[in-house]
Amino acid sequence: MNKSFKFLIGGIGFVTIVFIALGFMFAKDEHEKQNGLTSIYDVLADGSIAYVAFEDGQPGIYFTGNEKPVVQKPVDKTILEISFSKDGKKLAYVVTKKEMSSESESAVHLLQLDTLEDRLLFQDTGLITELAFDPKDSEMLFYLHAATFTNYSPIAREHPHDFDVHSYHLGDQKRTKYTNLKKYSMRSLQVSPTDETVYVQMDDDANVQTAEDVYASRQRIFEIPLHAPDQQSVISNPVGEEDIYDFLLLPEREEIVYQAVAGTGPNGIFEYELFTFNWKTYETKQLTSLKEHTAKPRRGPDNRIYFLVDRNFGGREPVYQLYRMSEEGKDIEEVLLH
Repeated sequence: MNKSFKFLIGGIGFVTIVFIALGFMFAKDEHEKQNGLTSIYDVLADGSIAYVAFEDGQPGIYFTGNEKPVVQKPVDKTILEISFSKDGKKLAYVVTKKEMSSESESAVHLLQLDTLEDRLLFQDTGLITELAFDPKDSEMLFYLHAATFTNYSPIAREHPHDFDVHSYHLGDQKRTKYTNLKKYSMRSLQVSPTDETVYVQMDDDANVQTAEDVYASRQRIFEIPLHAPDQQSVISNPVGEEDIYDFLLLPEREEIVYQAVAGTGPNGIFEYELFTFNWKTYETKQLTSLKEHTAKPRRGPDNRIYFLVDRNFGGREPVYQLYRMSEEGKDIEEVLLH
């Protein structure tokens, strides 16, 4: 082997080592690669929208019309939920570590929107997955708490489980636990604007005794009176054969806007749409026909309904877009957040 060839081989080796070293120096881990809109947002009656997005892995809370976040957390953290108070003066949010485990803890913060003062309200073991201010009392904050984060089946992914309904009073800092259900799942927490009642989506499995009963049970919407939480009752179609997921109450219309599977696409992936159910007439109507993953209905100004669409449902990373429509499912249009 002549000297020229040795020199060439050595040069190639040196350059390869340099590029490998640079790759290790500048490579981003998976957390730092996160960018874009998440599924977490809220809408005020005046049209203000707060939403959570990632920028190079850092979760932040943004408002429409502002390019910079009002709150931004480190790369190893995530924001699980946000909620406006009805008077529009406060925004509560939940922070936890991205790497969730049975040892996870949640920190609930309060952001004063006039001053942007950010203070910690309380911390708790487990995961606080949803928040909802009482529309009758802006000092009362309700939340869903999952006591465990595990997989109940060897083939299933780890998820929060053992859910119950709690509250926190901002004034006296008192925390109250209302239920002792330890539900496998619970979501779409909403608080009644007229009485001491909350509404949640969960499994209708009170009378389940066998594996066949579990398979036949459905996910429905429940009304839970806070003075007697054991007297919960189903307010969605009690004999419907579909599972209900996210929902929005429209009390003055005696209707529920809810998410359910409408069919299966050509790729074999479920298509989720929004429907309405009238609890007086038992009439059901499909509102959207986007053939995507349509979810998270929220009430906005002028009785418009806001909702999210995941354009990459079933893919590795979700691609969310925000839309709005009339209560009748008409005039659907995209809402540009940036």
